[in-house]
Amino acid sequence: PDYKSDKGETLGKFKSVARLTVPESERCIFFLKTYSCGDESGRRKYEDMLVDISNRKRESLEIDLADLEEFCLTIEGYENFPEIVQSNARRYASIFAEAADDIMPRRIFGVSDEDDSFDVLMRQRDQIGVEINENINVSPELPDVLRRRFRVYFKPGTKIAVRTVRSIRAADIGHLVTFTV
Repeated sequence: PDYKSDKGETLGKFKSVARLTVPESERCIFFLKTYSCGDESGRRKYEDMLVDISNRKRESLEIDLADLEEFCLTIEGYENFPEIVQSNARRYASIFAEAADDIMPRRIFGVSDEDDSFDVLMRQRDQIGVEINENINVSPELPDVLRRRFRVYFKPGTKIAVRTVRSIRAADIGHLVTFTV
């Protein structure tokens, strides 16, 4: 989508963050959808991970900060995004999880040997929800956090300094910290 400045000017798709505010979730979605590996295959690394998560072959979405840095160097206005993610890693883990929920390919539900009790309960809850919504105007939806079957992890880039446990302070809470034991 095109973004507008405070004066109403159309700025295009990717302009300076100083002049416009691109919601963090849109940045995360854009990264997850469009990042492709540097090789000739053009494989979409994070889209493939999301497909594996939806098919229950994977339980984690591991975002490599080196990939994020490489990607953000090519997009105008995203240059400082990796540093923002590192300085507030806990918040961005939840934002990336919500972004992944938004673009996650849906698993085709049907009774199979691979379904676990959670799948069966969720399918029954969805069926009951349809019947309830016909009679009452109440949404029986569970929050996405409870439906989520994966966790988001950040893999530190090469620029992050390895620290000792004793050097970690209260000011580091929420930041991405790499330490040795």
